[in-house]
Amino acid sequence: MFDTITAPRAKRRAGTSMAVSILLHGAVVAAAFGLAYARAHMPKTAAVEVPVAFRPPPPPPPPPPPPPASRKPKTPRTERIRPKVPPTTVIQPREIPKVEEKLPEMPEEPEEDEGVEGGVEGGVVGGVVGGVVGGQIGGQIGSGPVEFNDTMTPPQKVSGPDPQYTSQALEREVEGMMIVKCVVSTQGVVRGCRVLKSLPFMDRAVVDALEHRRYSPALLRGQPIEVDYTFKVKLTLPR
Repeated sequence: MFDTITAPRAKRRAGTSMAVSILLHGAVVAAAFGLAYARAHMPKTAAVEVPVAFRPPPPPPPPPPPPPASRKPKTPRTERIRPKVPPTTVIQPREIPKVEEKLPEMPEEPEEDEGVEGGVEGGVVGGVVGGVVGGQIGGQIGSGPVEFNDTMTPPQKVSGPDPQYTSQALEREVEGMMIVKCVVSTQGVVRGCRVLKSLPFMDRAVVDALEHRRYSPALLRGQPIEVDYTFKVKLTLPR
């Protein structure tokens, strides 16, 4: 009894679910076709290229300036206190005494006798022309050497060595004239030589040679006299 009642209801439910399933599948298929159609007929949009410019990053900001150097505090100047100098007062006398300067009286010079022509300066009054300075009246010869002059006979070499060249003078090939002044005594001895004109490395050698020589004395009116005589020594290199 119950089977006959439930059978038609079950058949109805099965038919209803079948119809609903078919409708759902149809809707899904229709929706899929609709989407495909819409996509196929949609207008294609052209891609727009946007230019992109890459700019370098901006430079870093400059470093901050260093802090200003601290100034040294100025030391206050100390003012020098100058001592006050009292003004100097000059006391002048009312009247300045006048000093009279007296010139010293010059002694009167004695009148000199007139000299003789041909006399020598420094000669003795009343002497003889051609006499020796410092001589005595009467023609006696004085004690000291006198300068040789043309009124005398010159000394003549008697013996003695010639000057020898030193090694330094030979190396430097020294040549020339030496002038030496010496005293020649009445015995013909040469002494007290002084070099007036020198040559390098030869002064001592020439003086030694002269002082080891013997000369005949100078003569004045036939009498030997001690004179200050000038020697001229010419030096020539040996050939």
